[in-house]
Amino acid sequence: MLRTLMLALTALVSVGASAHAQAKYPTKPIEIIVPFAAGASTDSSARIIAQLLEARWNVPVKVVNKPGGNTVPAVTEVMAARADGTTFLMDNIASSAMLDTVVKNLPYSVFDRTFVSMTTTTPLMFIVHPDSPFKTIKDAVDAAKSDTANFTWTSLGGVGGQDLAFRQFFVAAGVDITKARAIALKGGSEAVTLTAGNHVRLGTGTWSAVAAPFSADKLRVLAVCGDTRWPGLPDTPSMKEAGMPSVDAQFWIGISGPPKLPADIVATWNAALKELLADKAVHAKLLNGGVLPAYLNSADMKARVERDRTTVQKLFGG
Repeated sequence: MLRTLMLALTALVSVGASAHAQAKYPTKPIEIIVPFAAGASTDSSARIIAQLLEARWNVPVKVVNKPGGNTVPAVTEVMAARADGTTFLMDNIASSAMLDTVVKNLPYSVFDRTFVSMTTTTPLMFIVHPDSPFKTIKDAVDAAKSDTANFTWTSLGGVGGQDLAFRQFFVAAGVDITKARAIALKGGSEAVTLTAGNHVRLGTGTWSAVAAPFSADKLRVLAVCGDTRWPGLPDTPSMKEAGMPSVDAQFWIGISGPPKLPADIVATWNAALKELLADKAVHAKLLNGGVLPAYLNSADMKARVERDRTTVQKLFGG
């Protein structure tokens, strides 16, 4: 009888200790690695979410930008990190669904990582310098057809929403993308800077990078990818309205972690992000940062990557 009671008490203590340990996560500082330069949508999403989680969890949540190399160095660092819930990737369509199509012989599979949650989304926008002769997307299409060799466009080296949007654009225009001149960049904010400086004929960017130069009359937005207008640009047509409905580059952003991240850590992140992204006050903060809330849990994020990867492979010939 006494032995049975002692075993029961031991079991209760064990269960209680386990529950207490799970409840305490996180207790250490967290680092979110952004595979692009500061200033564009992935970075702004990371910083807003980091600030919210830091306040919620009362631990430091630091954002670190590691651009370049088609996102491979940043992704590789996260893939090699300990699966202890302290290192994460601010993931997106470029660093996941597009990666192994554009970059061959990766040292890992895209699906080796732990997909945690999709958080936000934003459409790409086609932009030009204020003095550009292009007043509409049709003007840009006509120029791409008539003077393909001198038609410059912004690229992230094949990986990125920039490249997806332009791949769709050139296919819809009936122009061979390899005959036009890609201007390779390290991040979306650089594409906006070059376009505002009149160094490229047609650029793309997300609202987080476009808003400031647009407000200063250093850019014009020709159209917004997708079938709806952007809230901050009520007079700017969508690509569907502009007659190119197949140009629908939606740049989604989310959180991923190292391989074999424990399920309880994933669940903690999902619970926090689901609640935060349902908050109307957070919606306003995200919109101010150039993105819209788009929560998906771990399983649904992985399914989205699988679906987008298939689309990218068809579009890029992977």
